Amino acid sequence: MGKTVKKIIFASFCFAFVMLVVYVIMNQGRVSREEHDYEKMQEQMTEAPEIRSGLLYFNMLDKRCQYVYDVIKETVRKGDEFTPRIPFVLTEEELRKAAVALCNDDPSLYYINVDGFDLQNHSYTEKKGKTGYLVVVPSVTADKFMTVHIPYTVKNDGSSAFFDKTQSRFTAALKKADAIVSDVHDKYLICRLIHDYLTGICSKTEEGGVYANTAYGALVEGEATSLGYAKAFKLLYERYSGSSYIIQGGGEYWCSALLNDKYYNVDVYTDDLDGMIDGYEMRGAQSHIYLCLDDESFYKDHPEKLSGPTCSDKTNYFIYNGIAPTTPAEISSVVMRLVEEQRFAKGRYFEIYCEIEGAADLIRESVLNTLSVNYPEFADGCEIFRLSENQPVYLVHMTSKDDTTGGN
Repeated sequence: MGKTVKKIIFASFCFAFVMLVVYVIMNQGRVSREEHDYEKMQEQMTEAPEIRSGLLYFNMLDKRCQYVYDVIKETVRKGDEFTPRIPFVLTEEELRKAAVALCNDDPSLYYINVDGFDLQNHSYTEKKGKTGYLVVVPSVTADKFMTVHIPYTVKNDGSSAFFDKTQSRFTAALKKADAIVSDVHDKYLICRLIHDYLTGICSKTEEGGVYANTAYGALVEGEATSLGYAKAFKLLYERYSGSSYIIQGGGEYWCSALLNDKYYNVDVYTDDLDGMIDGYEMRGAQSHIYLCLDDESFYKDHPEKLSGPTCSDKTNYFIYNGIAPTTPAEISSVVMRLVEEQRFAKGRYFEIYCEIEGAADLIRESVLNTLSVNYPEFADGCEIFRLSENQPVYLVHMTSKDDTTGGN
């Protein structure tokens, strides 16, 4: 019996010794592989940044941030909470730049809380002998490997049901847009329909809830910042037409959309009047000043963009639709057509783009003449609003004696 016990103890010792040797060898192999991966990655980080078609913000990143961009994107695609181990230590700025770039390039990722990325509070762990797991804060360590926590805003109540609910609402919002844009092939019309849809369902805010900077805020909650408007426009335009980029200038955002092989600026946020002009409520009024505008005109009252395609074609929304008269005779002709088109429309508004000196008086004269000759029973007056000091766009409101609001 004693010999048997000794044999068992000896066998156990031998097994433990062999396992220890195997562990040491494997661990050394793992460390060796990690060192190799780290050195290989350091070599790759010295290469020139990659340029990818259709990804404006990815192309603005350096090589390190591009790597993190791809890691986050793949992690989100899988629905994981943590990224794989990244073979270098990130800074807060690098992580945020990569996450912001990803969400700007792909507005459908509304549920990623970019503000939630925080290296100080989302640390990683390293095995440390028998002491268990030692928590290390990446921003104050020289360690080579780390993982990053992905903060999904929609999971803030701790349940997947909340995520499913937002996804359902987002899908439903996209289907509403489908009903408006479906079977439309004219890219200018698609652009206008999306523009008008957003100005109709969304209200502007400089600050907002969790989703104000996202397409979800604009399409589902009906309240968004300029970034939220831009993301919603980009998402819808690429869904139905073609390429579009979110453009940043100062603290403002808008889009650059590809229409018939040329790019145009589109600023839905600024165009959304929210039913107010000069402090008066004007139900049904909307603007198209910044729909399909060239750079020279657009940047008269916008901060210069950080990056993006050149928009040089001057065929703006008004020129394309034949409502940019250049002579008094053309003003009369355009006004007559617009009065006929808009006299049964909601609010009885129309816009004219006119660079002629004294355009407001000429437009008013043409409107009043058209009304008195052709529609004396319909309306007997009009209000003229110039919507921008730098853009010669005039909003006309046909009025009766009972609904004047004090326009010029």
